Amino acid sequence: MKKSEAKAIEVLEDAFTDSDLESYVFVIQDYYADETDQLALDNPEMEDYLNDIIPEFTEGFDLNERNDWLNRLKDIIRNAKTFIND
Repeated sequence: MKKSEAKAIEVLEDAFTDSDLESYVFVIQDYYADETDQLALDNPEMEDYLNDIIPEFTEGFDLNERNDWLNRLKDIIRNAKTFIND
């Protein structure tokens, strides 16, 4: 796994351990808006998938639906990992 791929997954997985998920959603938004240049070079398909899905997904965050949101995030992570070729 390339460093950029690992970081892209790590940013998403950290949502499960961050004590302030509501604020961490903005970290995810910012990362996928500004920090995926290397991922685009290393794995453009993964970058396209995540940049297509993350904006709408994070904008749809509802603290009252936290568990459902995290379950959907698990699916996103699982799908993103399918783009990684070791």
